[in-house]
Amino acid sequence: MTGPVHEARALAYLARQEVGPFPTDAEERAEWRDEMRAAHGGYRAGRAVAVGVDRIDTIRRGVRAGRYDARDHQDLAEALAAVEHGCMSYWRSTPYGVVWIDNEF
Repeated sequence: MTGPVHEARALAYLARQEVGPFPTDAEERAEWRDEMRAAHGGYRAGRAVAVGVDRIDTIRRGVRAGRYDARDHQDLAEALAAVEHGCMSYWRSTPYGVVWIDNEF
């Protein structure tokens, strides 16, 4: 990631990747918009835990937002290792930040 973190754009980018390109057929556009809204809404509703510059920064932002409790860990690196070991999350890089995604949402 090279630019500043922009959560809304990162989530919209992921939704667009999930739904695919805007259809050329006019009849398919309304359905595409509905799918795009649903995908983006899912990320905003909690599927995306946090967005940051890198994984450690993303963990830090998740803790600050109250989305992750890191009190059982000595530092953020240990918290990151625990998140990765749990296999209940995955990470996606976008031009707008690294997104921590909850598999269980």
